[in-house]
Amino acid sequence: MEEQELQTLVAENEIYEKQLTKRNEQYIFDLKKSLTAGNLSPELQAQALNQLLPEIVEGQKSGQTARQLFGTVTERTQKILEDPEPKRARTRNEIWLDNTLLMFSFLALMAGLLPLMSKKGQVTQQNGLLSLIIASIAGGYAFYLIYKYIYQYDQPDADKSKRPGMFKSMLIMMGIMLIWMFVFTLTVLIPPAINIVLDPFVYVVLAILVFGIRMYLKRKMNLQGSIFNK
Repeated sequence: MEEQELQTLVAENEIYEKQLTKRNEQYIFDLKKSLTAGNLSPELQAQALNQLLPEIVEGQKSGQTARQLFGTVTERTQKILEDPEPKRARTRNEIWLDNTLLMFSFLALMAGLLPLMSKKGQVTQQNGLLSLIIASIAGGYAFYLIYKYIYQYDQPDADKSKRPGMFKSMLIMMGIMLIWMFVFTLTVLIPPAINIVLDPFVYVVLAILVFGIRMYLKRKMNLQGSIFNK
């Protein structure tokens, strides 16, 4: 790792650390001390902390502590020393963005293909461009919530004991999806003047274009979502 990259990581970590609660701040202090005692290099320490800190800060919003997220300092130290370069943690915004792009690609494709395959060949007002954008954003966040409350516990290093049972998981998913469908349905109230309906072929082109943008971001930025990518 180049010196500039290391400095950038350290600077990012310092920003996150300033947002920590007292309890989480002590956890990170003890973790650093433990990693140093384990002879982990400063570069790998910075990388490891850069994986943990965003999740800890995010977890604080719902009252979760670092220990609840990652186990005791001893357990996390051992895991880091065994695998000092873990996979980059997925953030809420990147999961949301990836899901939104994928949702728009799917909805736009359906909005274009279904009229082309029907006798009427007309796009309904509910498939207006603004409706699809809102539905994609809301759907992207809905799938993020499903990942957050259910599927994140299927990750290799997750505490699977915290995963909701099957019945509770089904209720969570049904509730989230019903809210999303309700939001999508409400978009019919958007005035046609701003919720323009495009030609079916344009929807197909938009679907392909947005999907291509998503694939580009996945290659260039390692963008990760939760749909088909738990």
